[in-house]
Amino acid sequence: MKILHTSDWHIGHTLYTKKRYAEHEAFLNWLKETIVSRGIEALVVSGDVFDTGAPGGQAQRIYYDFLTSLLGTCCRTVVVAAGNHDSPAMLEAPAGVLERLNIFTVGLPGETERHVIPLRGASGKTEALCCAVPYLRKNEMVRMEDDSLSTDERIVSATAEFYRSVTDAALARRENDDVPIIATGHLFAAGALRAEGDGVRELYVGTLGQVGADIFPDELDYVALGHIHGAQAVGGQQRIRYCGSPLPMSFSELGREKCVLEVSLGGETHAEAIPVPVFQRMAAVSGSREEILQRLLELKNEDVWIEVTYTGTGTCPHLRTDISEAMNGGCAEVLCIRNNSAADALGFSADDAGSLRSMSVQDVFLRCIGAETLDEKAVSELADCFNEIVRTLEEAETCA
Repeated sequence: MKILHTSDWHIGHTLYTKKRYAEHEAFLNWLKETIVSRGIEALVVSGDVFDTGAPGGQAQRIYYDFLTSLLGTCCRTVVVAAGNHDSPAMLEAPAGVLERLNIFTVGLPGETERHVIPLRGASGKTEALCCAVPYLRKNEMVRMEDDSLSTDERIVSATAEFYRSVTDAALARRENDDVPIIATGHLFAAGALRAEGDGVRELYVGTLGQVGADIFPDELDYVALGHIHGAQAVGGQQRIRYCGSPLPMSFSELGREKCVLEVSLGGETHAEAIPVPVFQRMAAVSGSREEILQRLLELKNEDVWIEVTYTGTGTCPHLRTDISEAMNGGCAEVLCIRNNSAADALGFSADDAGSLRSMSVQDVFLRCIGAETLDEKAVSELADCFNEIVRTLEEAETCA
């Protein structure tokens, strides 16, 4: 059986000021064509379908249009597990309808049996089982009354226990030993490599919640992970893999090939990386004033988004004006100008300023309320209210 492993779509993502709906539509059109041309029988999405827990109407339309476009194709089953950016309740809300179309969405941990989803072949026979595990939130998993373990140990222990229980449920359900078992996950595996500024939101403070490859039972033939935006195997084990995000989430990821993974099950499990095309060209330009302007003139008439970083020694206070004049009349767009020397003169880090501009509004809000002395319930209620405001504004923008 052939499945396709993808994750971290982040539909609705904004890069500086640019909405990326066109890129996501182009990616999902390409994904459908790839599924059909390669005869993929099941699609597995390992979290972060959306960029926020309150996606606007356009983001949801893109998602549901894609799911329904797969009906009648060789892809007979779709499994979507929630990530830390997703709203579990929103993803699961249409589950009753979607399951009739063999589209299974899992937002929250529940009874182990409901996490075991059969992946059927053309004959209708179950050819594999998928243990659909979403992002496991600490409050839903960890029993705080257990004082014998540290918080970190509780998180890891609870995660391992959950994977053991769903794997046992799959073992009990499979009809014979020849039926492969896979699992999804949205987490930070210890040793996973990240790119600086890749937009990966921390799940916990520091290293809390990082799990080793040993938490995944040996009976699992493949573990389809999401959360880290770079494709890689975990702990040297080819059966435990991140596929990475299909789009670069920041300029720091330029030059890194993006992919989805075609996984062949039955016999020896094999994962093949399928490169994702570039749907929006991006370029990072840095150097002195003269070097920047020269490079911008070369890019001026190309369809490209540009991030500029001034690394010269002088303060160059008129850099923004110089760049605006140089780009006037061209089709290239400069999305961000980072002036390190000006930032130093003002007493703050240019990297911090650049990170702030690339953060979602929800991340900025959480950072702001994180500076206050609030209990977890208050933070959750404030975040829900803020997400509702953002959702209302995004829907108004979509309908305008």
